[in-house]
Amino acid sequence: MLRGLHPFVLSLLVLMVAGLFITARASTSPIGVALDQRVIDLTDTLDTQTITRLKKQLDGLEQRKGSQVAVLLVPTTGDASIEDYANQVLRAWKLGRKDANDGILLVMAKDDRKVRIEVGYGLEGIVTDLLAHRIIEEHITPAFRQGDYAGGVQQAVNDLTVLVDGADLPEVAGPGIHPQAIAVLLAFILGGIGGVLIAAGKLPWRRALIAVVVVTLLLAFYGGGRDWPMYMLLLPLTQLIGGATFGALWLARTVFYGVIGLLLYIGGLLVVDRNVDVSFVHWLALPLGALVVLGAYLVLWVVMRDAWKTSRLGFAVRLLAAGAVYVAAGLVADAGREGWLLAFAIASFVALFIFGKTAGGAGSSSSGGSCGSSSSSSSSSSSSSGGGGSSGGGGASGSW
Repeated sequence: MLRGLHPFVLSLLVLMVAGLFITARASTSPIGVALDQRVIDLTDTLDTQTITRLKKQLDGLEQRKGSQVAVLLVPTTGDASIEDYANQVLRAWKLGRKDANDGILLVMAKDDRKVRIEVGYGLEGIVTDLLAHRIIEEHITPAFRQGDYAGGVQQAVNDLTVLVDGADLPEVAGPGIHPQAIAVLLAFILGGIGGVLIAAGKLPWRRALIAVVVVTLLLAFYGGGRDWPMYMLLLPLTQLIGGATFGALWLARTVFYGVIGLLLYIGGLLVVDRNVDVSFVHWLALPLGALVVLGAYLVLWVVMRDAWKTSRLGFAVRLLAAGAVYVAAGLVADAGREGWLLAFAIASFVALFIFGKTAGGAGSSSSGGSCGSSSSSSSSSSSSSGGGGSSGGGGASGSW
């Protein structure tokens, strides 16, 4: 069993780690700051009460007008000017709605003593360069000079809120889901249920085919609209994919229940996100990363146990080789405690290959389970981008 399972597990782990890395970087700006909420303070300047109040105010503004306003406090912009820095972040975060480009970014570089209001294209006629300059000179920098950073930021947000509230912007789109998306999702879910019933021997093939036809007709009528002929082809394919996926997972019960648990966890995040800001990068990618690490060490334990049963001398030799990798990696890292922790992770990964050779060549039977994978895309929370972010450099800068 391990002979075919081991390369598959290693490939699976690599793909999952790569997927998590891409997910974690998806909403990250070129300067390494992720948009996971409307107020991001990397300087520990604002107190929790102020941050909560600002988030609530900006969320309310977005619900009323659709415009996305974000506040970013950083120690320094480095070699970049605050104008370039703010423009890069606005574009990378895609602040504002895609068609309206009605995003605004307030950036404070505390150590540089500089501040910038970056305005998206759609609001440059509302928050003009002159008005942005007046907000900075009359409300932000006087407060900052007195050390009242929370007061300066709050006043700026109040001013921007008044201006945006008075703007004639496109109406906010409703939160409803398109019927087409609902139809495809229902097709996948119903297909998955059918696949499990077939795999469990509870649903004959003829009845399954009849059910596919009925579901396709109903869902095509519900969500197909003018494109119903295309959905007559898409919906059966979606049901087939769902059925094949969950039918195969049913054969590996542990993995099946793990996937169901993961889907319930994601559903719970979506429900919580309706009332509380949820960072899907943190609450989804990090637990998945922990599961990947746990799974990797579980596989390592299995192959080490198999190597011990096959040849104790071979086990000792391979253990010494893994230990040598650990020592070499720790010496090369030369970063104190963190370096040796990194070396342990590297040695553990190498050990998978070292001991895996024994598991692959032993040919001994094992009653281990199968391993499957599931991946999920984090949907945008209320603090995610709106697809905008285009700015021609409109806004104003200042210093104190």
